[in-house]
Amino acid sequence: MGSRAHYVVKKDGSWARRYSQFGGYAMELDLLPGPQAATRFALGQRSVEWWISELECEGAALIDHDEQRLLWQSGCDNDAAYQAAVLAVMAHTWPGWRIDWAHGGLGDILDALGEQRRRWESRRSSQGDTGAQDDRPERAAATSAPDSLRGLRDLVEKFGSHQEMDQATQAISLLLRVTGALTTLGEQSGLRVQTLVDNSFAHRPMDLTEEEHAAAQAAFDAVRRRYESRGAHSE
Repeated sequence: MGSRAHYVVKKDGSWARRYSQFGGYAMELDLLPGPQAATRFALGQRSVEWWISELECEGAALIDHDEQRLLWQSGCDNDAAYQAAVLAVMAHTWPGWRIDWAHGGLGDILDALGEQRRRWESRRSSQGDTGAQDDRPERAAATSAPDSLRGLRDLVEKFGSHQEMDQATQAISLLLRVTGALTTLGEQSGLRVQTLVDNSFAHRPMDLTEEEHAAAQAAFDAVRRRYESRGAHSE
């Protein structure tokens, strides 16, 4: 269950791997605010020593500070206009960074890290490796002005909703806090306590600063003006 995702943060020649059971649902929203916020969020996910199957991975991101490159993939490419809006906003919120789409999903990130791949589980092998690249990012750039605005509206709405903690996440967060308190009491009593609940059960909204919120809104406005201008010129 869930929508499994891997995050990798590379800096000063070394990299850290993280995992979220539900991160694939909103990978683009967690990356959108820019490299610092995305890195902070990624490193807050569950630290693991393994990779999930490439075919099970529904979202993956390599945040490479050494090369200032974001290599990523998520299910947002199912809607070309929405994906186009995501990439257009990222051009503002990730200034100076190269934004690359991982056509091969997690496999592309494993290749970039020099990690061994299990070819029989790769996304490319399951779809047939013809050597042709997926053209969805290119199709995203060719959407009409009205559809582009619709994609941007959807993105703004989803981003706003993503920042709000829903009731289910609140309940899980409360459970984690209670578990932490009980763990502390047990340890103070000399008991050895093993906690089996971690943040893989709750994909929490990222904690953005006021400046990061403002930068995201400014990026939305800039892309909206560009789309509206393009629509006016096409009439």
